[in-house]
Order: sequence, then structure tokens, then C-alpha cells
Amino acid sequence: MFIYGLTGGIGSGKSTIAEMFHKSGIPSFDADELGKQLLAEGSELTKEVLEHFPDCADCPDKIDRQKLAERVFTDRQARLQLEALMHPAIWEEFNRRLADLPDPKPLACLIEGAVILESRSAVWQQASLAGLIVVTAPQSIRIKRICDRDGIDENQAKKRMTNQLPQHEKILKATHLIDNANDLTAAQRQVESVRSLLIQECGGQA
Repeated sequence: MFIYGLTGGIGSGKSTIAEMFHKSGIPSFDADELGKQLLAEGSELTKEVLEHFPDCADCPDKIDRQKLAERVFTDRQARLQLEALMHPAIWEEFNRRLADLPDPKPLACLIEGAVILESRSAVWQQASLAGLIVVTAPQSIRIKRICDRDGIDENQAKKRMTNQLPQHEKILKATHLIDNANDLTAAQRQVESVRSLLIQECGGQA
């Protein structure tokens, strides 16, 4: 099975695109969602994270996600430390999910991650991805999506965007691009086109 990464800047709508791929027959797994599940109250990973970030405890064995997010957004070393704890666990869980897929296994699958390119953890650096799909959208649209989704103002949205690589740098790393402005029909057509290319790259017939 060939594993492709799917990423894009905050507000690009990559989760929407991932869902389109999933419905088209290419399974997609959200690294952020896997991480949230692994950080369930009382889990071993939660205990390990709280050993390093005790000030982010909501109660014993439970993480205050907002405090943890604020901490890593403003402290690069804290973010790297959290990634070093989270990413190996996420990758292990991702591989478990792949093993649980029914036979016959699909030729390709996606791992969706916001920081595939930004991360310095060994997991993403060593991951053998067959390619990278980058989802793009105009900055004005991305800002509006972030504000509407998270209930924040434009300045806060822009600040969050600065914590990631600029979109043009992500584009340079892409093997496939999908423009996800406000036209879902056009986005769906692009997903179908990229899906056909992925299947062909994996040795199948689109």
C-alpha cells in the first residue's frame, strides 16, 4: 500500500478534501484526530505528556487541551518536545488502522497532517511517503475560514498562520496540488483527477 501525505496551511480546508478522497475509495486518516484519541483521559500517552507538561493538567490524568495548545503555540521548544512524544504514537496508531482495513487492501491511502513539512520529529522526517498532496486557498479565504471556525479575529488568525510554512513553500514540496477556494464542485473534480493519478502511480488502473 502506498502512503501519501495530505497537508495545507491552516484554513485551506484540507479536512474537506481528505473526506472527498475517503469517499472516492482512498482511505484518509487525520493525524490530529488520531492524536486527540490517543490523549484520552488516563491513557498512557496522556500520562507521559503530563509528566513533561504538568502545568497543562485539567485534573489528574486529563489534559487541558487549550492550555497545551497555547503553550506550544508560543514556545517552539515545547512544541518540538510535544511532537517528539506524539508523532511516534500517532504513526504507530496509523499503521494499526491500516492493518485493520478489510482485504483487499486499497492501493493507496492518505495521512492528513497540518505539520508534515514543518515537523522536525524523526517520524515525519523518515516517513516513506509516496507523494505529497498540498491543498491551497487564497489567504483572504483562509483567514475568513479560521475566524468563522474558531471565533477569533483577523489578527489572531494571521498569527496562527505565521506558525506554519508559507503556502508558497508548501507548494514547492508538493507532488500534487488541489486548489480549494470556495467552489466545492471544482475541488471535487480536482480530487477525482488526483485520485486517478495516484492509482496509476501505484500500478493500478484508474
